[in-house]
Formats: sequence, C-alpha cells, structure tokens
Amino acid sequence: MNFVDKYLEHAKIKKSYLCVGLDPAIQNQREKNTIPKEMTKLEFMINIIKAVEKHASVIKINRQYIIGLTIEEVKEINKLIHSLGMLSIIDHKLGDIGSTNDSAIYWFKEEGFDAFTFSPFAGNTKKATLTAHKHGLGIIVLTLMSNPEAEYQKKATIDSNPLYLYIANQIKEASSDGCVIGATGHVSKEDVALIRKKVGDRCIALVPGVGAQGGSADSLFFHFGAKTMVNVGRAIIYSTDPKKEAEKYQKMFNEKQKEVVRRRVRF
Repeated sequence: MNFVDKYLEHAKIKKSYLCVGLDPAIQNQREKNTIPKEMTKLEFMINIIKAVEKHASVIKINRQYIIGLTIEEVKEINKLIHSLGMLSIIDHKLGDIGSTNDSAIYWFKEEGFDAFTFSPFAGNTKKATLTAHKHGLGIIVLTLMSNPEAEYQKKATIDSNPLYLYIANQIKEASSDGCVIGATGHVSKEDVALIRKKVGDRCIALVPGVGAQGGSADSLFFHFGAKTMVNVGRAIIYSTDPKKEAEKYQKMFNEKQKEVVRRRVRF
C-alpha cells in the first residue's frame, strides 16, 4: 500500500486529519516552549505520543529537535507510534545530491518512518521519489511554506511560472506523495487552488501553520478534502493538557471536512 492510501486508511480509522508535530526543545535551547527540566527528550516524546494517540492519525518528528537521540531510541519511538495505530513522518527536509539522498532515505527506512519531507531545490525530486518508493516510503515535497520569508517561492519564477507552481508540477510528474502548503497569511486561497490543479488529485497536502502560527486550513480542506493532513505542534505538545488540545483540533478539522462535503453536495 502506498503512503497516500495508508494515510487515507489511518485518517478514516482514527477519524482524524490531525498530524501532531514533535519539536522537543530542551530548557537551554530557547526561552519558552521547552520540555520539563526533569524529562529527557525521549520521555517527553513518549508521553505526548501516548496522550494524543486517540485523536491523531500521524506523528511528525522534526529532525532538528531530535539530534542526539540514538537510532535505537528513534526506532523505539516509531514502534510506539505504529503500535498505537498512527503513521510516522520524519520532517527532515532532505535536499542534496542523489547519492546523499539515497543514503538518508535508506536510514529513514531503518529508523522505522513511513514518510519524509523533501526540499526540491537540488532539482532531483523525481529521482528521490523513485528511491523513496523503492524503500516503501512516502515523500512529501516543500511547495509553499508557512514562514513569511517563503514569499520568495511565489516571487521567483522558472519558465515564467512562480517557483511554487513549478515545484507543484514536478511533484505531479514525479508521482510524489504529498506537498507542503502553509496555512498562514501569505498563502492565499488562489495559491492553494493553483497548487491543487498542478499536483492533481492523488497528492496529500501536509499543512503547517495552524496553532501557534495562527493559520487556517479552511482553503486546504476545500481543495484537498480528505487528503488534507494538518500539522499542529507547539499548541498541543507544550499545552497544559495535550490530550484535550489534540481532541479540540481533531474535532475542528473533522467539522471542516464535513462542511466541505456539505458544500459539494449543495452545489
């Protein structure tokens, strides 16, 4: 089963389009949104995974925050995620020459992940997709990111196309599994519609920017429907009650998807 079908199956079983982002920052790393001093990163991640498992279909782990964990510890985390009926994505933003990508993808599989995020700026999305699929992994390509600086992805052009639409077309040609589309202010409804048209109807939208960044996934659900995967990180994992927050977002996203279905039936 390919990653897109796996996600649709898990989202249906869990009744959830929520992807919980794990960014475990230690106390001296920054001033706020850090793990308790008495906890290790591994302990913190295990606690969060167990807290949200009834309300999330996917866990996304940011590589930059788990530097220092051993491969055995990462395997342990992924075994737990899978045992609780969720999928696991490594948010690595891989982007290098082919042989280096091949090495990373090999280790993603060894660590037990189901998919990874990929930066397309080396121009080798198709080759990386072929390698990912050879290892049974999904590949989700950065397309239009949520941070304000990512506006250059709209302003830069290739062959008279904005960069983000050029990337979307590469995703379609490569048969990649997903595209990362931010839910924040500079990403317009028109941008989302244009990306959806380019990538086709097979592709998942992984949506950052909801929660602490204040974004909305409404237009993503409208254009991608059940193939929308909304990432919420800090607003859940650093809250006083991660389980309650995860349930809140689960219900919110389910209602958005139901509204899309109602609107389509109506028109």
